[in-house]
Amino acid sequence: MKNFIFIAIIIIFGLLQTTILNYVNIFNIKPDLLLISVIIASLFFEPIWAISLSIFAGILKDVFSVNAFGMHTILFFLWSFLIIKLSRKITLDNNYIKLVLIFIIAILNNIIIRLIFLFLGNFISLGLFLRISFIEPLYTAFIFLLVLKFAHTLLVSE
Repeated sequence: MKNFIFIAIIIIFGLLQTTILNYVNIFNIKPDLLLISVIIASLFFEPIWAISLSIFAGILKDVFSVNAFGMHTILFFLWSFLIIKLSRKITLDNNYIKLVLIFIIAILNNIIIRLIFLFLGNFISLGLFLRISFIEPLYTAFIFLLVLKFAHTLLVSE
């Protein structure tokens, strides 16, 4: 049952990211709610469901964005797979470790996306690149703490 509730949460996050968060941004940067959903799915669900939910979130982000289609689907699958493998090696029970994890993944995700844009011929200035690559992960990590409390009560209590 919690799997289907989380599918609805991913859809809501996708809609929020494309609508309301356009008005709640810092320096024209908004948190990546779908990346947050990938991290939460990878931490709380079985590997098959976590990867399936991550691919769904990636497809949803690709549908809502104007970027090269499939880019987020592949990256979200990769992040989910790596988190599942990492969680088998170390315990990710501490919220501070989860916070550092989301921050690192958000930075790497932004850098990889910007490098793909560069390869496709979409140039952006260095200042804009640095602003997006460092402020967005901070904003995403802050929102992650708030969403994590909600997700923990919703997903663990069942």
